[in-house]
Amino acid sequence: MTRSVDDPADAFAVLGDETRLAILRALADADEPLPFSRLRERAGVRDSGRFSYHLRRLCEYFVRETDEGYELGHTGSRVVAATAAAGGESSAASAATGPVESDECPVCGAEDCEKLFHVHLSPPWREG
Repeated sequence: MTRSVDDPADAFAVLGDETRLAILRALADADEPLPFSRLRERAGVRDSGRFSYHLRRLCEYFVRETDEGYELGHTGSRVVAATAAAGGESSAASAATGPVESDECPVCGAEDCEKLFHVHLSPPWREG
């Protein structure tokens, strides 16, 4: 469930909730995609309806659902890295971005792209 972003402020507004940030952090700490129930436990949310609502909002921009579960999209990884760096958490930033295999940005394709966010904010796995 992704949609194009007419106003980047809409995507940033999604991040204005502690539950959503907890979900992003739980995904950043995971070594593999997490199924719904395990992700809910790791994020510390008891109410599955409330959790589902917040996860759906994140899936619009920052999280992707796979056959194995939920994982951070590229933009979600960048958000976690940026929030960790702002809070002085260097290890969380490393975990969120993972090992660097290439200097090419997976969103724009530029060498050594240092942008935390691209204006289009559309997930790279979404066509058109």
